Amino acid sequence: MTISERYQWAYGFAVLLTSGAYFVWLGIQLAGTSPENIEYVEPLLWTLLASFIVHSFGRGFAAHASRGDAGSDERDRAINQRADALSFFVFSILAAVPFVLGLAGASAFWITNVLFLAFSLTAIVGVGLRAWSYRTGALA
Repeated sequence: MTISERYQWAYGFAVLLTSGAYFVWLGIQLAGTSPENIEYVEPLLWTLLASFIVHSFGRGFAAHASRGDAGSDERDRAINQRADALSFFVFSILAAVPFVLGLAGASAFWITNVLFLAFSLTAIVGVGLRAWSYRTGALA
């Protein structure tokens, strides 16, 4: 497993852990409180910070585990380029939802959280595409 692939797994773990925790928290809040009364900005910012920290630790562990590897090569660059392009396509589709919500006059709560969900899903799709490609060579 190359260091680039290890980094992707660390990123995927960070996104799943932190975004998953945030959306579970949000679901619990929505079960007992109306969206207008939920203070979501601070927890969302803490989620982003936690994601950065978990990802940084994961990258550190991945780098330590791959200390004998030469780093990325042409295959890694090709996989990343293709996965980035496909991830951008996925994000473009998903970002249409908060755009439409904004045009429809939805509250900032819904627009912000749906946009964050779009970012999270795009990250997960990107990691999945890279993992699939490393295993099958399909995007390289």
